Amino acid sequence: PKLHLGVILGCALPRFRSHGGKRLRGKESFFTTLISTSIHLIWRIRNERVLEQKVACEHEIENRWIASMNAALKRDQLLTNKTRFGTLAKKKHVVLEAWSGILQNEDSLPDDWTSTKGVLVGIWP
Repeated sequence: PKLHLGVILGCALPRFRSHGGKRLRGKESFFTTLISTSIHLIWRIRNERVLEQKVACEHEIENRWIASMNAALKRDQLLTNKTRFGTLAKKKHVVLEAWSGILQNEDSLPDDWTSTKGVLVGIWP
């Protein structure tokens, strides 16, 4: 969808469907993560500029965005733990679908990387 204030404020509301009408929950989850994480970073950078007179360069902004998205990826990975979160845990297939095609070196990861210990490679810059 085209971004405007309504889409940003309601970033968890859009429903994406396949051509057959099936909901694409992974894509919905990634859209919510992408928009909310990006807007939060924009807000933080703006506050730093206005309140601290600190101007961020393009390279710094890009690195901070990648770090924010990697943190969201790690959070999604941790939230799939049913032992820890019970019925509130995110469904593994939704997280796997959400990040499919986004991860670096995705072919070298196990099919279910959500329970892999260690650090995932992250997203492509």
